[in-house]
Amino acid sequence: MRIGELLIMNGLITEEQLEKALQKQKYSFKKIGEILIEEKLITERQLVEALEFQLGIPVINLEEVKPNQATIGLIHESIARKHCMIPIEQKNGKIKVAMADPLNQEAIKDVQVASGMVVQPCLATRTELETIIIGQYGVMDSVKELSEIIGYGIQQSASTIHLDAEKDGLAVRYRVNNKLTKQKVIPKQLQETVMGRLKTMSSMNTAERKLPQTGYFQKSVHNVEYNIRVSTVPTIDGESAVLRLVKQTNEVLQLSNLGYTDSNMKRLTDAAEQLKGLILIAGPAVSGKSTHLYSLLHHIKNDERKIVSVENLVERRLDGVMQIEVNELKGYTFAEGLRTSMNQDPNIVMVGDIPDAATADVVTRVSLSGRMVIGGIHGHDGIHTIKRLLDMGIEPYLLASSLSCIVSQRVVQKVCDRCAQSTPATDEEYKLFEEHNLLEYTNQKEKSRIGNFRSFVTTNKTSKVAVVRGEGCKVCDNVGYLGTIGIQEVLVVDDQLRELILKKKSIEDFKSYLEEREHKSMLYDGLAKAREGITTVDQVLKVVN
Repeated sequence: MRIGELLIMNGLITEEQLEKALQKQKYSFKKIGEILIEEKLITERQLVEALEFQLGIPVINLEEVKPNQATIGLIHESIARKHCMIPIEQKNGKIKVAMADPLNQEAIKDVQVASGMVVQPCLATRTELETIIIGQYGVMDSVKELSEIIGYGIQQSASTIHLDAEKDGLAVRYRVNNKLTKQKVIPKQLQETVMGRLKTMSSMNTAERKLPQTGYFQKSVHNVEYNIRVSTVPTIDGESAVLRLVKQTNEVLQLSNLGYTDSNMKRLTDAAEQLKGLILIAGPAVSGKSTHLYSLLHHIKNDERKIVSVENLVERRLDGVMQIEVNELKGYTFAEGLRTSMNQDPNIVMVGDIPDAATADVVTRVSLSGRMVIGGIHGHDGIHTIKRLLDMGIEPYLLASSLSCIVSQRVVQKVCDRCAQSTPATDEEYKLFEEHNLLEYTNQKEKSRIGNFRSFVTTNKTSKVAVVRGEGCKVCDNVGYLGTIGIQEVLVVDDQLRELILKKKSIEDFKSYLEEREHKSMLYDGLAKAREGITTVDQVLKVVN
């Protein structure tokens, strides 16, 4: 007997009410019982009691039953939430499960796989189930916890949030200005719930806890959109995760805002305007490579040039650029994305990362086909980047023929203008300025960077070289720094450098040649900015060394 007929027979609804509910069901994916409850024609309790009579499956009152905690732990929160069910007890290889839909074969199979037991389904009202799931798994706690964690990270302008599984729980760390700081520890009892919630938000497989996964979701904070990329990995203490925060903005990125000196800017733009060869942006993680790549693309793009980018995650949408996202878990790698992009007949190709020899090989060959390729790569400086590519197995003749320019980049903190003070340089700073011929260095554009006037006069009286440091104030949260700026090395590949590449000369040989050219290193650029009062020597040494 159908459930509707059973309800009519027991005088709970009329035939007319059932007919109206059936008509409504045609335009929805809901079951007839759910529609009758929504129309307030029956209660949830009446429905499950009718289903008990129809199906012969017992009803369980969750307000009177306390689930076994060991049994609860057998079923992940995500499975319980997905199918609206809760495990009650286990005995003799069988597990009793209260369910809103005891005929849901997918739900029964998920429980069997997770527990390894035979499932005994019971009926319960949806409201009771949802209440007990929240109570047992702490769903609301996990939602609140994650919201606070992400909100704090955005407030602090963190680039990444780390949820690291430890013995006592989930350690929460934030990377701000390339410094990782521990903020708190999520209790062990909430660890799996928080991770399960994070994976649900990121469209990951919540039941998979033994393999790494990646996903992403979007979050809006104060009308600003953020793309949040999530990577999970299993450890001996449970799953850990890293959240990468990418702010979506319409702000136009300009090369002139990255801290280039006039000479370095000219070297880079001259190389870019050739519209051929390979330009690399090198640096470690969180060194501004992506910002650099986007800024360079914006500088050279116009309607007469077809530009294609191949990125692991599209961090910023660029008008006039065809942006392709790779998916390495599905076999769509950077190398494959590059090959695909060639079918689009581009003039310029941007590669977000060159992680391996296969990608590096395709990059060099594409740049020899009359196109310009701009790529990001992990590297210390220009010389070591060349060495790394050769060590990858790239043929010297390919690299020498394709390589046009390497920009090495780091990001340093700027001295806070509000609390800047002139002070005599230390002996170590004086020595570094002397070694790099920066004792008499002046930059007319930065004459205003002398800090507080009184401190400047006092320092001058000592007849020592003056540097600028932040004393700490409310504006910079008492750290003495506010904002960031790039320091760069721009290595233009000329014929003599190509000859060294072809002969696979040692790093010492490369260094000797650059010294003859009076090449300005990244350390020089940073020390010059410290000499100007934009940053400090400590900041420069921290990122360069």
